[in-house]
Formats: sequence, structure tokens, C-alpha cells
Amino acid sequence: MQIFDRYKFIVGFASVVGFMSSAIAGDVDAFFGDGGTSDFYRWHEALKEPGQMLRQEAVGDGYFADNASLARRILYSSTDGRFGRGVVEASGLLYLPKGSPPPGGWPLVVWGHGTLGVADVCAPSWKKPTDRDGAFADAWLQAGFAVVAPDYQGLGTRGVHPYLQRRPEGYSVLDAARAALRAYPQEIANAVVLVGQSQGSGAVLNAAAVAQAYAPELGLRGVVATALVWSAPGPIKVRDFSGPYAAMYPIMYAASGALKPGSPSVEALVTAKGKLVVEAARTICSDDVANVTEKNGVTGTNGFTVPLTKLAAMFPDASAAPQNLRVPLFIATGLADSTIPPDSQFKAVKYMCGFGNRISWKKYAGITHYATPNYALRDALPFAKAVLNGGSPRSDCGDLLPPGPLQQPTPGIPFQD
Repeated sequence: MQIFDRYKFIVGFASVVGFMSSAIAGDVDAFFGDGGTSDFYRWHEALKEPGQMLRQEAVGDGYFADNASLARRILYSSTDGRFGRGVVEASGLLYLPKGSPPPGGWPLVVWGHGTLGVADVCAPSWKKPTDRDGAFADAWLQAGFAVVAPDYQGLGTRGVHPYLQRRPEGYSVLDAARAALRAYPQEIANAVVLVGQSQGSGAVLNAAAVAQAYAPELGLRGVVATALVWSAPGPIKVRDFSGPYAAMYPIMYAASGALKPGSPSVEALVTAKGKLVVEAARTICSDDVANVTEKNGVTGTNGFTVPLTKLAAMFPDASAAPQNLRVPLFIATGLADSTIPPDSQFKAVKYMCGFGNRISWKKYAGITHYATPNYALRDALPFAKAVLNGGSPRSDCGDLLPPGPLQQPTPGIPFQD
């Protein structure tokens, strides 16, 4: 059920959008997905500067990591990444470890979550983190890191969530770090590691790409990206429209404001069947949107009023920027990842290596997309500690080899797909 030659499901369109540099269409519902969260998520005063902590509140069971001494839902200010100007509110979660902070404070992990949906109610700070993400954050806390987890612009808060778009994701990540540091200057050190999974892998790489220009005061030490959503330049080849994901992800993406200027509205691009998915995406999260899509037999063939190839052309090029990100990178790939095939991740790693990036690329036999971040902690944690201590982990760019065919999942591994 593959959408594109290179990527399955989400990655078919992530290869078009994963590193999109600017805001897109004017003909979009600016409040798509809004509603369902509390007034905590709405800021009613003027916002003047990004990266400010606006408010915090305690969270209850289901949000509180075992190794946290403090867990807060947060609202902070961020630059509106859709347009690159103006300031908006953004939400997230903040955790501090147990015990007394070391001299200078705990180092900070900024955690970028994977795809959950485009409706406000899908924000992890509202819906609660998944069991996998909770365990993941807890491991970093146990290792002595503070954790801030942005929801991303428009997810939980007012306005459309610019799904998979470079600038909004990057700004949301960096401004979450700024807000955490300003709110807890004694507890948190300006020593930052960006960590992301799937959609979040693109978010943290996007953040690293703009960090020097946008937030040069941040002490960015390294990036950990698992199940890599990132693509090298090249033509997108559409070949199979039969599955529900060939309708669901393009609709979610188009509805989040990603069409080129002058494109038709989302409503004009979908059929009556496609409208069922549009309406579902407004109010429910990705797993449930997938159920609606499949239950109603919506596909890439019958969900749109134009061929999917033509729709893909309405999205701007968003391949990986040809640049050195200036900090060491750790990339983890599960060799049983059927969502973002290992060969696609290999091509992205190879492309980034070509610009002088120092990349530690770890491959895990029998590990699936969903299990990769937690399984990779055995290597990601030592990597993070090394870069915090000024180390430069060995780069694998000099001896990259293709990962081979997709493997079968190994039974008994926590959080396997």
C-alpha cells in the first residue's frame, strides 16, 4: 500500500514537505482543527517576543513521568512560522528530574513527537503522551536531563497546525527551549540536545538548520533523530493510490496550509468521500482518522477531484537543505521500519553527509518504526552525554552502506508496530 517509490504512508508526502522553508497558501481555513482544549491554551493579551513562558499548570496522572520532580503543561510564545512574522502562543509539556540540579543546571532535551493529527485535541499536552513517549521522556529524566516537549504551532493552540512544515516546527522547538531556560534559569543549563521521532525528527533537524540565525543564544550541542523524515532532492514517483493512507496524509497536509499560492481550496480538491476525511481530521487524531478513511473506503484514487500526481505538484519542493548543521547528529533507523523504509533513510543520511555533517548512523535489526526511539536509547543517551562533554562522536559518513531489504519485526521488543 505504498504511495511513493521512496516512502510508505506519511513519507510519501513527507518527501515533498519535510523541509519546506516557508508558509504557503492563502486559501486555507486558518482555524482548521481548532477547538476542544481548555482556555489554558488561549492567550488573550498582546504577544511581543517569542520564547517567553506565558503560563504553566500542574498536570495529573498520565502526564507525570516516574522520574520527574515537576511536570507542567506550558504555554509559551513563538514566531508564527507560517508567515515568518508575528508572535503566536504554543503549548507543550515540561519536566524536571528528581533531586538537586548539578552546578549550572540540568542539560535540556527538546523532544519532538511524531505524527498524532492536526486537530487541537491531538496535542500531547492535552491528550496525554503515549505510553511509548512517556517511557522515552522518563529515560532522559532518569539520565539527568530536563525535558521540554513542544506540541508544535497550532496543535492545541489557536490556528491551523502547519503539519510537517519546516519553519513552524523549527521555531516551535527552539522557542520551547528558550521558554524553559528563561522560566527555570537555576534548574536548567543552556546545554541543549534536540531529540525527535518521525515527524519530530524533521522538526528537530529543521530547528538545527535555523538555530544559528534564529536562536544563536541557545547552546545547541547535538541532534538525535529517529525514524528519519527527511529527503534528498529528486523526483517524486506516485504509483499506488489504492490504500487509505494515500488519501489521509495528503488531506491532512493540504488542510494544514501547505498548498502553493493559487492552488484550489482543499474542499475543491476532494470528492464527497474525501470530505469525510477532511471533516474527521478537524476533530479527531490520526489513528481515528485512519479508521474513518478505511471504513469509508477512501483512497488516493477516489478521494480527490484531481489525480494524486497533480495534487503532489501543488506542494512546494521541500527536500533537505544543502547545508552543514554545525552540530553532531545521531540518526537511528529500525531495519524493520515499514513506515519510513530504511533505504529512504539511508539516502537522506548519505545526502546530508555530502555537506560535511558529522553523523553517527545506527541501524537496528528487526526494529520497527514505532519501537525505534526507545530501543535506540542505548546509543542515543551515550551520544548526548558525549556531545555535552564536548566530544565529537565518530562519524559514519566515510563508510555508509545500503541497509538491504526490509526486515521482519523481532518479536518481544517493547513498542513494536
